[in-house]
Amino acid sequence: IAVDFYSTTCPPCLIVDRIFEQLVNQYPTVAFYKVDIGRFPEEAAQCRITATPTIQFFRNGRMLSEVRGADQKKIVEAIESGLAEGNGESKSAHGVIGHSDVTSMVVKKESDCLNQNDDHPLENVFTEGDSVLESDVDEQMIIHVSFRKPIKLHSIMLKAPLDKAPKNIRLFANNIAIGFDDVDGIEATQSIEMSESMYKNGGVVNLRYVRFQNIFSLSIFVEDNLDGDDVTAISQLAFIGTAVDIANMSEIRQDEH
Repeated sequence: IAVDFYSTTCPPCLIVDRIFEQLVNQYPTVAFYKVDIGRFPEEAAQCRITATPTIQFFRNGRMLSEVRGADQKKIVEAIESGLAEGNGESKSAHGVIGHSDVTSMVVKKESDCLNQNDDHPLENVFTEGDSVLESDVDEQMIIHVSFRKPIKLHSIMLKAPLDKAPKNIRLFANNIAIGFDDVDGIEATQSIEMSESMYKNGGVVNLRYVRFQNIFSLSIFVEDNLDGDDVTAISQLAFIGTAVDIANMSEIRQDEH
């Protein structure tokens, strides 16, 4: 995580803005944040910020290094150093290198599924085993998932019995109130068409990463299934990405670039 502590009256801070714009695409596994010390003085004091711009680099809640000033070379060196340190850690999820399984971040009490069969509820997809989530009156479902911390979502993983496996899926980021009457009137963050071969190869779908930054909730509309059956089923649903771990992050604006 790279956090830029800035001031609105600091000209060099604008240079850091431009540097972050370049680096956000160059380093997709790094979460870039900006903190206005005028709005968040307590957070700045907690991080011992005495001048702007100051960029601090974190991994697993621990500060790795700090760069003062708009020095692109030093910022890049700090990022590369942090990534190199992370390479020594085992970090892979469902075959996706460089990311973790963040399914444990799901708040189950705040997640639900519209049109679920109550004998085969949503909670079944968050554990490995023979139990499944099934639709009820027809093949469609809307799964609402809330996360206890914001995440950068890289991929999702679906396992399902092939005769009832979801086919056309639409994802809606940070829109947990969506219902069946809304799905055709709101542009999906991403649409996915699953195939039998995708399930046989592990069911991992890489997302348009730039669209799934700072995700607090996800709505998943399952439109139909591979066999055109009246019942759709999912045996496991996993989320792959990077969990953001920094104090009071829910109040801190992520860089929007």
